[in-house]
Amino acid sequence: MSHRENGAPASIAIAGAWGYIGRKFVDAALDRGMKVFVYDPAPTPAEVDPGRIVSIADERAFYNLDADLFHLAVQPEHRRLDLLLDRREPLWILDEKPMAPPDDPARCDAIVEAVDRSSCVVLYDFPELYDGLTARVLDHLRGFRDLRIDEIRVERSKDREDPAISRNYRRMVSIQYQESVHCLAFALWILGHARGSVEEALNEGVSLGGRAEAYVPPNPEIYAYPVDGRCDFRMTVGGTQVVGCTNFRRGAPWIKRRTIRGIGDGRPFEIEVSYLEGRKSLRIDGENQPCDPSADSYAQVISTFARWASTADLGSLRNGLYPHPRFTRLAYRLSSALWRSCRDDAVVQMRTADEVATYDARRSFSEATPRF
Repeated sequence: MSHRENGAPASIAIAGAWGYIGRKFVDAALDRGMKVFVYDPAPTPAEVDPGRIVSIADERAFYNLDADLFHLAVQPEHRRLDLLLDRREPLWILDEKPMAPPDDPARCDAIVEAVDRSSCVVLYDFPELYDGLTARVLDHLRGFRDLRIDEIRVERSKDREDPAISRNYRRMVSIQYQESVHCLAFALWILGHARGSVEEALNEGVSLGGRAEAYVPPNPEIYAYPVDGRCDFRMTVGGTQVVGCTNFRRGAPWIKRRTIRGIGDGRPFEIEVSYLEGRKSLRIDGENQPCDPSADSYAQVISTFARWASTADLGSLRNGLYPHPRFTRLAYRLSSALWRSCRDDAVVQMRTADEVATYDARRSFSEATPRF
């Protein structure tokens, strides 16, 4: 759009600006000197200077804004992506996860088709995929002529039950969609880059099983049904084992950690990354690498989105290795399969990427395979 200078967006419009994620993007955008439009029925937080933002009260007026980047930081049932896609302009749109409500997996297919009919760039908000630390991990892996990834460990946890934390009163969905999907997307990202595409990796076959514990919210009255608060899982993709733990239970440590182990050019390697805000770090084969522990993840999402959207062609942004709707549908379907595995106490097996893309957790299993 006309306001972009050298590919960088000068303005951002955020739906759900006063939610946890929306607020992170408001702060990151203001720090970058961007013009910030906000749409949120909640009152502006007292610590936010109203003179630094432009509040939009009408939903349709928000979706008709002349903004360089839109971020839909609201639950799937409240997003109006359709209003942006109907504008037939080459808009830049960052969408929040989960891709669709847990009980409406068909919405994923409708989103893919609608984006394909539009002129828009639509990417999903998995912050670790946009992070400079992840780019450095991929650069290290590309340095091997012969690469085998044996194990990816993914850990993501925080105390989401403590009634003293105001954030914990916001409604969440089961942790398989809320947090495990980030871990599954990270594994797909690494394996997709290592094997040429995510589809090629998944065509080696997938086995996925997990165990879950119920979430105990401080405000149970806002929940229509129980949701899961902890999930431990194992997934195999070809010869790679993905071991994960996502934990929102009381007393859970604050962790965003990834570990990748394998063989590169005949020698074992280990990469350890922490993405926790204020405590970021990168270790390769036991040695600490230069890193800014306080690097802003949300500012990096904005800058990386802009770089991708301004340098790649539209076909690549919809089909290549980017967090586009097709990629996100695969991550969402895996998180859906993980939820079903926990519910049915069974391992889900899928032979191809197409089987992953069309998996529907609402269907009953015809056979239950032994758990790991």
